Amino acid sequence: MTLFKRFTQFVLLLSALVMVVSTPLQAKERLTFGVVPQQSATKLARLWGPFLKQLGELSGYEIRFRTATDIPTFEQRVSLGEYDLAYMNPYHYTVFHRSPGYMAFAKERDKQIQGIVIVHKDSPITQISDLDKQVVAFPSPGAFAASILPRAEFARSGIDVTPTYVTSHDSVYRAVAAGLKPAGGGVLRTLNR
Repeated sequence: MTLFKRFTQFVLLLSALVMVVSTPLQAKERLTFGVVPQQSATKLARLWGPFLKQLGELSGYEIRFRTATDIPTFEQRVSLGEYDLAYMNPYHYTVFHRSPGYMAFAKERDKQIQGIVIVHKDSPITQISDLDKQVVAFPSPGAFAASILPRAEFARSGIDVTPTYVTSHDSVYRAVAAGLKPAGGGVLRTLNR
């Protein structure tokens, strides 16, 4: 199934859901849609803008895109319930479902989330054990696939890395590309963009 077809199905599902949300939300004419800042705000706005515009047209709501400068700021805003709707990772959902009470209504079907560890193309590092005693860049402590999963794999494998946290997935990739860090955690989707 093509990415466009999956995206279209998601749009239709989300628009149907927005139309049947709870009464307090229906009283609003404007909704905020928070997106975890895995990439720069400009890039996210470009990616999410057309979707939110179409969703607004289909649902009758004005849906405003919002993000944050970094993942910890996004997490703080989600914890305060600042977004009416939010795109977040599974770890965020487990935390923010309890309080302030976000409810999941869509997820990608038949997809196993995976983290990746990247190194510079000219790096002598060829296996994860080469990263023992190294500093590794991650987007934030709560970035599920890009940080939690790789750190768990390092721990499971007995590899002692020192995590350093930057502001986004893109910041990880830039730090590794520039040679500032020997490796970093991410996900294929953001790396490919």
